[in-house]
Parts: sequence; structure tokens; C-alpha cells
Amino acid sequence: MRPYKVILAQLIAPALLAATFLWTTNPAIARSVLVGGLISALSNSYFAVQAFRYQGADNADKVVRSFLKGEIGKIVIAVLLFALSFNFLEGLNVVALFSGFLFAHLIGISAVGWMTRDPARESR
Repeated sequence: MRPYKVILAQLIAPALLAATFLWTTNPAIARSVLVGGLISALSNSYFAVQAFRYQGADNADKVVRSFLKGEIGKIVIAVLLFALSFNFLEGLNVVALFSGFLFAHLIGISAVGWMTRDPARESR
């Protein structure tokens, strides 16, 4: 699997959603959605780098450690970025911020599912 494609999807989808909100509502909501999506994409990027560092049965211990390190780092990065957003960005819409985060996260899950599906299996 190519994790960079998932991260790219997580960057593009919230940007398109933010552009739609910018066009239909107001800049504060659009910016909040975009920031939430970026928080998700950045924290998931760290996880992807850590999680896919090692492969194979010979590296099983390293794979487990890298997944754990990636997941803990992802949570810490997300918490820090949310804290920075709340402290330094004025006019954030909290619902839009978390919606952008959730949207990007769901796009990532959907992208992984779509990329790993087996079309031959679906035709049975």
C-alpha cells in the first residue's frame, strides 16, 4: 500500500470542502474546516512514516514498536495542533474544526479501504 496516496487524499478533500464553505458560507468556517483537515493529515502523516518503516516477519518486533510509536506520536501531534489552533487562531468555529478533522480522518479510512479492495473478490 502507498500511504502517501492516503495522505494526499486527506489533504485534498478538506481543501475542497473548505473551498465549498468559503463559496457558500463564510471564511471563518472554511478556515476552521481546513485547519481541522490539516491537523488530521499531519498527524496521520507521522503515523504513516513510522508504521511503514519496517516490513517482514524478520522485523516483527520493530514493526510492532514502530506502529506503537506512530500511534502515540499521532495522538500527541493532534493534541498539540488542536491546542495551538485554539490558542493562536482567532475566530475558529469549533464545530467546523472538528468536522474538518473527522472528515479528513474518514477520507483516510475510505481511501485505505478503496486502495486495498480486491475487484476479483467483488465479482464472485
